Amino acid sequence: MVTPIDFTDRGVIQMQKRIPGFVTRFVLLLATSLFAMPVSTAEPPPVSAPIELWLDAGRIELPGNANAADLSKTGVSLDRWQDESGKKRHLSQPVANRQPRLRRAGDASFVRFDGENDHFRLVSQPQNLSAVTIFLVAAPHANPGDFRGLFAANASGEKDYESGVNIDLGPGPTEKLTQLNIEGRGFGGAANLRNREDDFGTLHLIEVRIDPEAGSVSLWIDGIREGSREFAGEEISFQELTLGARCYTNEPEANGHAAVDIAELLVFGGTLDEDESRLVQEHLLSKHAPLVEAIPATVPHTNRPGAPLVKAEDPPLIQMLVPGFEVRELPVELTNINNVRFREDGKLVTLGYNGDVHLLSDTDGDGLEDRVELFYRNEGSLRGPIGIALTPPGYPKGRGLFVASKGKVSLIVDTNADDRADEEILVADGWDEIPQNVDAVGLALDRDGNVYFGLGTANYANAYLINDEGAAEYSLESDRGTVQKVSADFSHRETVCTGIRFPIAFAFNEHGDLFCTEQEGATWLANGNPFDELLHIRAGRHFGFPPRHPRHNPGVIDEPSTFDYGPQHQSTCGMVFNGPVSGAAVFGPDWWHSQAIVCGESRGKIWRTKLVRTDAGYVADSQLIACLQMLTVDACVAPDGDLVVACHSGPPDWGTGPTGIGKLFRIEMTRGETPRPVATWAESAREVRIAFDRPLDPLALRDLASQVRIEYGEFVRPGDRFENLTPPYAVVRRQQVAPRWELPVVGVSVSQDLRTLMVRTEEMVDPVHYALTLPDISAPVDDAEEEEHGKSAGDSLADAHRQIDVGYSMHGVSVDWNPAEGSSVAPWSGWIPHVDLSVSRELLSHSSLHRPLWDRLKEPGQLVLSTQVDLSDVLRPAVQPGSQLDYEWPDEVARLVLRGPDPFEIELVPGQSASGKLALGEGVEVEHDQDGRAHSLFAPANVMDPIQLSVTLPTGGETPARLFCSVSTNEDATERPLPLRRFLVPWLNLHEDRRSTPDEPQVKIAELEGGSWGRGYRLFHGDEVGCAKCHLGNESGHSIGPDLGNLVHRDYASVFRDIVEPSYAINPDYIGHQVAFDDGRVLTGVLRTESGQLMLGDDQGKSHRIDRQRVETMQPASVSVMPKGLIDKLDPGQRRDLMTYLLTQPPSMPLDSPLKAPPVRTSAEVAVALAGSAPLDASPRPLNLVLVDGRKDHGPGEHDYPAWQQAWEQLFLADRSLHISTARDFPSDEQLAAADVVIFFQKGSFSGVRPAKLDAYLRHGGGAVYIHWAVNGDDRSAEFARRIGLASRGGSIKYRHGPLTLEMHNRQHPILRNFDRLQLYDESYWKLSGDPEKITLLATSVEDGQPTPQMWVTDQFGGRVFVSIPGHYSWTFDDPLFRILLLRGIAWTASEPVDRFNSLVTPGARMSR
Repeated sequence: MVTPIDFTDRGVIQMQKRIPGFVTRFVLLLATSLFAMPVSTAEPPPVSAPIELWLDAGRIELPGNANAADLSKTGVSLDRWQDESGKKRHLSQPVANRQPRLRRAGDASFVRFDGENDHFRLVSQPQNLSAVTIFLVAAPHANPGDFRGLFAANASGEKDYESGVNIDLGPGPTEKLTQLNIEGRGFGGAANLRNREDDFGTLHLIEVRIDPEAGSVSLWIDGIREGSREFAGEEISFQELTLGARCYTNEPEANGHAAVDIAELLVFGGTLDEDESRLVQEHLLSKHAPLVEAIPATVPHTNRPGAPLVKAEDPPLIQMLVPGFEVRELPVELTNINNVRFREDGKLVTLGYNGDVHLLSDTDGDGLEDRVELFYRNEGSLRGPIGIALTPPGYPKGRGLFVASKGKVSLIVDTNADDRADEEILVADGWDEIPQNVDAVGLALDRDGNVYFGLGTANYANAYLINDEGAAEYSLESDRGTVQKVSADFSHRETVCTGIRFPIAFAFNEHGDLFCTEQEGATWLANGNPFDELLHIRAGRHFGFPPRHPRHNPGVIDEPSTFDYGPQHQSTCGMVFNGPVSGAAVFGPDWWHSQAIVCGESRGKIWRTKLVRTDAGYVADSQLIACLQMLTVDACVAPDGDLVVACHSGPPDWGTGPTGIGKLFRIEMTRGETPRPVATWAESAREVRIAFDRPLDPLALRDLASQVRIEYGEFVRPGDRFENLTPPYAVVRRQQVAPRWELPVVGVSVSQDLRTLMVRTEEMVDPVHYALTLPDISAPVDDAEEEEHGKSAGDSLADAHRQIDVGYSMHGVSVDWNPAEGSSVAPWSGWIPHVDLSVSRELLSHSSLHRPLWDRLKEPGQLVLSTQVDLSDVLRPAVQPGSQLDYEWPDEVARLVLRGPDPFEIELVPGQSASGKLALGEGVEVEHDQDGRAHSLFAPANVMDPIQLSVTLPTGGETPARLFCSVSTNEDATERPLPLRRFLVPWLNLHEDRRSTPDEPQVKIAELEGGSWGRGYRLFHGDEVGCAKCHLGNESGHSIGPDLGNLVHRDYASVFRDIVEPSYAINPDYIGHQVAFDDGRVLTGVLRTESGQLMLGDDQGKSHRIDRQRVETMQPASVSVMPKGLIDKLDPGQRRDLMTYLLTQPPSMPLDSPLKAPPVRTSAEVAVALAGSAPLDASPRPLNLVLVDGRKDHGPGEHDYPAWQQAWEQLFLADRSLHISTARDFPSDEQLAAADVVIFFQKGSFSGVRPAKLDAYLRHGGGAVYIHWAVNGDDRSAEFARRIGLASRGGSIKYRHGPLTLEMHNRQHPILRNFDRLQLYDESYWKLSGDPEKITLLATSVEDGQPTPQMWVTDQFGGRVFVSIPGHYSWTFDDPLFRILLLRGIAWTASEPVDRFNSLVTPGARMSR
């Protein structure tokens, strides 16, 4: 049957807003009643053209093992899609991991293609068609680019677009469905025929008409004509068919796979006329209408909303991402500058893109070079010059510079000391030039005067130099793609290394090791270095361009980079090591000394990269420090410590070229005392830490949590909102449309020394990149400080974005140190970036949080390092996304070597791998040396999953504990360092998708087993520990200290730690202060402002009004105001209860109904209902409540008696004046004897001993509450009604589920204060047994046209009884307005004031906060 459709205006409008094209046509068709045939069997209407192919998902026969649950959740794999046309053109897919999946939404079916390798193919006899009409009902999920195919036809051995026809998503990538490329024989090249846009993940009818008579190809979407193109009228081959992909190479394999859902495909062997086409349109649109609403909810990328990147408004030309810097532009006009360096006399040397060399100097002492002198005029001698090295002081050949240019390296010198070049000396030449303007690049001099430079690759688009015969002419003996060394006397040139693409900059570090920046090459070669790299140049190595190839380049090992700058297409250019020039300061804080300053040209970036030398090589870490709006080509450090930056004008890649006008900038550290980030890491799944090099200003940390933003995704990086330069490559566009998500921040703390921020978040589960933005929390610059620097505000570039941006990932190692028995030294746990302790110590040298760890390595104890180490593709260059290699690598077996000066142990941690194919540790072999000082771990061949590893070392020997780490492979025994990215934190579960949904139940915490939320509530608010004196918790308490209501987002260990050690992590909004007054008094506490009055809250929860006129000093306290030892007052059970209260949500009912829950109430509605509440007695009368449930007798979200009993037991336990007990079916005699109120929520009964015992209980004055089906009395309902007012006889009453409007009666009754009417979504009963005249009616609903009782009270038998028929659905108990009525009813039956339980109204209630 066809799904019934709501014709209301509201329904139509809502549908049109979501999916305008399809639904507009759909609603139109409804009016013409085109639903004569059932969806599952509807056949196409008869037309003049024959059906050549008909694929219908609704007609697919299910595999024998399929079931309905599989179809709706994950689907079932298909190896065949049968052609229903009778032509037997059945499409198939025999390979299991390439099979699309049949899915079902409601009664409608579709086939899902994953976009990776799913597709169907048909290879049949040759067939050509001259006229074709194609109808495709499909929902594309995304367009990552590269012509993703929906349907294609081709001749055997020929490309689809040359021999047949294809429908694909165009070159892309796109964020919406804005491209449909209809291409084929006689069409011409690619052409997008879309002129509208739609969201991905929505269903559309795509119609393509190929009409040789009209000479056109036209596109129709959802019955609306879009674009068209000319058609030469040639015959189109339908010999081979591909669904879900294309065949655009001469290979028989499909390519260009699309992520798409397809419901139906119809191919007619002719052109339909307008009427015939309209009939087919109407048929398909109506047939698949149920899928219009169903499919979007199932599409993976639409299930999880992303966070769109919001670009910064009016970004400055240079935005610093770290605080305390000022940027000024040099007041000079020069053509684009390629290189800048300072001479020892302080003059700035610039090399222009046009080859001119200038000397710049400061004439007025304002710190900006304003005078330009020509040193060398290029008259055509230098072509494409990139790379200079200045002559050292006293150089015998004169003062000047070495220049790399096309075809040669020159030395341009001034020999007569007039600051004008008078001689060009040839240093090196003789290599074969390449067509590009860039040839010899980059320059550096070693300590002996030898000259190093690079020669770009011979042909970056044909790296192996494959000739017309298919043979590679690339040779390792060639000069091209190498680093060259020229002797100091220029007499000898030699090749240092090979495999270089374009090394734009060279520099030696403080240890005399040579490094260069290398630009990526994977755009032209599948695995030709897809990242821009920093390379450590060593003689005899091959650096991967072109990479090893079994036929073209078999005899090399591809050397890994030292560091990769991503995402792809940064175009690393200028690079300099941050060292003193003429004894001057380094750029930035002192600890930036010797770090590499690297420029990213095409996207405007500056990084600082720290290199740590190990026995196996260098390990690097990098921080992005600036984003620019110009092409960033080079930088150098000035004698005064400023950074001078050279920028080109124009767009990527090389802007306006040699004649364009560029800019020069100076970046100065103006506030040396400003705290700057040292390191950022994920301490746990819910906590990020940022270490600073100096203490933070406590006053600048106020309300910090609301200002911190974290975004994450595969291509997310710090400063993305300032990036406006876009290199013209598809991969860059793909990065821009890739998903990025926002990670909610739930709180911020600061360490006791104010040098580490601790940002608490929701759970981090994705092993991607994270970017964290926080406000500039350094002290503001005042006028006096500006004057001290001798500048006015107008001199500097505008910078309206005073923020700090840092990045982190899920890389690292967890550390646990425990002291030897009897030691008084406290344990330490935390994070480090690398298992090599010397590397971690160097990278974290300015993190005060890690200093205790380094001290503990000298103490007797045990150090445990836990991590997941990635040993995949150690010597395999990464492959460009979307590319494939034309060969297979031989097996690679990686060997991880760990060495230490003392014996230690390693352990493989069992578990499930990320792929699910390998148990962690399975297939791993471990070798140990005899004395336990070295261990070798051999990974399985071609391992792809990280190996979870634990290393245990003794500490406290003669020297601090050390551990060294390296990796080698079966193909090359050379030991190399492991980069930081090879280590993943051990708690990251790469196999399980743990991304939560709003209704997901809380994860159980082992330490809380047996704990009680209600008893914990009592402790929190009681005098035992006195938490509520200073803290809010679940909206009750006081606000002297932090609101603890968000601790449910924290982990047990960190919360317990903060209670035991209150000063370990201090909320920045509640940093304590010592206030000294002029009368000698000193108060310590948390400062806050209330209505303009300064207040101080002390550790006893008392507030003091501060007279500002009498304050002498006000200083931040070094410890938390919260006293230590509070939890020591509690026994283990009480501790468990308190932690349960802090770490779990308040009790509430499960929202597991298949129906959508009603909207939540507003806090204003609740306040109105509670208005006029009487003050509560400070010492209320103790009450004994019994909660009676029964066995659950309905579906999810209905009649959940056990869940109610469990939740409301904890709710009532929060009131220390109550004694709560529970019972199943009926209370025991002991319970009845002690009870003040018995509350029944169950399927009721009035049989057996119940009448007598209830009568005795009520006559004794006991109170009773009956909720919903508890009023059932079956055949004794009349007797039951005499006790409770009205009762149900099962099978004879009437009932209704849905919206209820409760009209209130007897409004003077205290239960109904402030209630006139109440809207619920629940169940009503009527036609109950009993006499309505003998009850006090509280609420009715209109049923069968008459008001019927739904809520009442009675006291006929002496005891008070309150009855509520509403209570069918679980959500009703969490409706705060219903809860008010129910709690008042319970209080009334106990003869207590109805406001007795007001404190229990809001915990866990469904209301806005």
